[in-house]
Amino acid sequence: MPQPRAVKEQIVQDLTTRLKETDSVYLADLTGLDVGEVTELRSRLRSESVECRVIKNTLTRLAVADAGLPDLGETLDGPTALVFSNDPVAPAKVLFDFGKEHDDRPRIKGGFLTGEIVDTAKVQTLSTLPGRDELLAKAVSGIAAPITGLVFTLSGVLSGLVRTLSAVSQQKASQEGGD
Repeated sequence: MPQPRAVKEQIVQDLTTRLKETDSVYLADLTGLDVGEVTELRSRLRSESVECRVIKNTLTRLAVADAGLPDLGETLDGPTALVFSNDPVAPAKVLFDFGKEHDDRPRIKGGFLTGEIVDTAKVQTLSTLPGRDELLAKAVSGIAAPITGLVFTLSGVLSGLVRTLSAVSQQKASQEGGD
């Protein structure tokens, strides 16, 4: 049964808002996956705070135009799932890792990254990058490394000073005892 026009307009409006608010949107073809596999994929995506929705291509085209994004052309031909996230790496990793386990399904069709169209190759490149948490950890350790080095250097200087003072003290004590 077809959806009423008002429902379709609401879907387009909601999707337009979502497209404007999201940094990355990937398009995937879920054809060939059974219900259990799609459920597993959605679960993995959810665990990474990623949303996956299947919306009619005509409604998606309208929302893309309303959001002021470039036309996706043939990318929106055939069955298409939209994968939304503000972290461009996490959904790419999940989609490609899942594809390795399930005969290259889902098939990544492309998408948007900060308003620019990306192809499958760029999405695959993103999937090889470290995740947001790992990049933050590397940044923190990079910032902490000089401070840690300074602490060890100062600690070495102080322990050297303590050993020198101890040696001088022992030397004076032996001189006083010898006199």
